[in-house]
Amino acid sequence: MIVLGAKGHAKDVLVVLNETITVESALSFFDDYTKPEEALFLGKYPIIHSLNKIDFSANPHFVSAIGTPHLRKQVVEKFKKAGGIYQTVISKHAIIGALDVQIGQGSNIMPFVFISNSVQIGEGCLINTSAQIHHDVKIGNYCDVSPGAKILGRVTIGNNCNIGSGAIILPNIILGDNVTVGAGSVVVENCLTENTIVGIPGKLKNK
Repeated sequence: MIVLGAKGHAKDVLVVLNETITVESALSFFDDYTKPEEALFLGKYPIIHSLNKIDFSANPHFVSAIGTPHLRKQVVEKFKKAGGIYQTVISKHAIIGALDVQIGQGSNIMPFVFISNSVQIGEGCLINTSAQIHHDVKIGNYCDVSPGAKILGRVTIGNNCNIGSGAIILPNIILGDNVTVGAGSVVVENCLTENTIVGIPGKLKNK
């Protein structure tokens, strides 16, 4: 399996992968930003520096470990176009409801996440450590929910959104595409267009 990225979030994803993958040689990391002389990730796993060096007929499966949503989407689309198969990563230490839960292709569900019943999470999302997603929440594609963030019941979040660490989104809130919620903010009103919400209570930064 190939892991996209060989920087900070890749170290976290490796923790989850090592919960289930025991053969170290089965993992390699792709990062075309690292220097060519950087041959190993954490001194152990091979780093691939060019998409052209991957034989997808022999090794089609890949997971994302890129922390920035728009960059993650760009690299994932290149890999899928080249014949890669995008895999979801779910920690065995996450608590996930058994009823009416949809987790999109390629998403990362990290340790100690809580996901209730009747939740929809789109493609390529990162639900980071100890985040909480409560009942009847819908999250679009390529969103990040940072560590400790809480999304309460019946919230709808669009595509390419970033929910900061420790943020709280109150029930029934609607966020449109490309919305950023600052760390520790409490979202108390809808934000239907691209904007940034900061503070307690949360205010639109661009107003």
